[in-house]
Amino acid sequence: MKHIYIFGLLLLASASLQAQAFVELACGANYANQAYYRLSDDQTTILANTSWDLAFTANGFQDAGVFINESSASSFTAPLPELEAYAAGVEFFDDFIDPVSLEDRRYNDEESWLYGALNTDRDPLNPFDFGWGLYNPMTNQVVGNKVWVLKLRNGAYKKFMIDSVVLTTYHIRWADLDGSNLQTMAINKNNHMDAGFAYLSIQNNQILANPPKDWDFFWGRHTDPLDDGAGGIIEYMVTGVLTGPGIQVAEADDVDIIEVDYVTGNYADSLSDSPKVIDHDWKYFDFSTGWNIDPDRVFFVKTRDDHVWKIIIIDFEGSSTGNMVFEKTDLGVISALQPVGPTAEALQVGPNPARPGDPLTVQWTGTSGTARFQLVDLQGRPVWSQQRDMTPGFQVLNDLPALTPGMYILQVSQDDNRWVGQWIIR
Repeated sequence: MKHIYIFGLLLLASASLQAQAFVELACGANYANQAYYRLSDDQTTILANTSWDLAFTANGFQDAGVFINESSASSFTAPLPELEAYAAGVEFFDDFIDPVSLEDRRYNDEESWLYGALNTDRDPLNPFDFGWGLYNPMTNQVVGNKVWVLKLRNGAYKKFMIDSVVLTTYHIRWADLDGSNLQTMAINKNNHMDAGFAYLSIQNNQILANPPKDWDFFWGRHTDPLDDGAGGIIEYMVTGVLTGPGIQVAEADDVDIIEVDYVTGNYADSLSDSPKVIDHDWKYFDFSTGWNIDPDRVFFVKTRDDHVWKIIIIDFEGSSTGNMVFEKTDLGVISALQPVGPTAEALQVGPNPARPGDPLTVQWTGTSGTARFQLVDLQGRPVWSQQRDMTPGFQVLNDLPALTPGMYILQVSQDDNRWVGQWIIR
């Protein structure tokens, strides 16, 4: 008798709810923009690469991550200017800084959305160390102890310091290297929690007014450490997909992209919080054929609402448009349901679909005796349960409560045996 995992049956049962769509995501000619995209409704926010310089995490009392904007458009002539961040190498904000001496450049590592380029000096064994400052539990403040230098895209140098985070407010300052044109700003995380970050333009002295919110994919340019072929590492500008905070991704490589299954392939076990799972290496350039896509790679993306999406990237047009095209398939909410056992047999349930008030019928393949029935919705909430004596054959369950239209999962147990079936009410 064929056995299947209950989660696998849930996927099969929800096939009628799955939606496949093709998505074209563009970051512009020469990759001049950043695209922030949400899977559930295709909402896309486009920002120019130059629209912000620093992003401050805005999640509550425990975070103090600071990222730099690494995006820079491509050019076949002179390299376009990037935002550069350096450790100043001085102790105090008013100390003299010679730009010629700046060598210690910092980059985002894109390994998490907790810590950015200005957190790279932190001691990972010290939870009070944020790299740019130390948390003082006596005062409930993070006190800055690091001076930075930012080379803006217009070529200007600015020294920059985060003086403190008091409760939910960053207190920052920046100035020219000689101390002139001093600017100060207070950034309250409470005003930016819907976006998760406060985006600051040092060049324009302002906070980004309409930041991207609840995004799943960032599509654009960032630096990535690559092997230089001589045993060293070089930070190279790449174009790729970074996944947003709270998003998990599993990569399925060397697979049949049509047949590969999230459940039977146990890809839930390889979900990663790293933003770089998709990134850029699904494409490669061939001087004879141009840009090519890895033909046997699939990504499973689990969003913050526990939906799992199957992503197949099918096209990349390069710098002429900055377009990528992918197919997305909504596999539904998977993690909400708990398995009734290690394996379960499929149970024939009807009528499918049913109308509100119709009795539930099952083709019982178990033995004569007591069985326990439980009906749950797609959020895993029990809506009905009962123990009843069963005999093999066609059985009618006609004492269910009033149920709203939707999909339900019937879970049945008898001794050490398990069954599961899906029931749709329209």
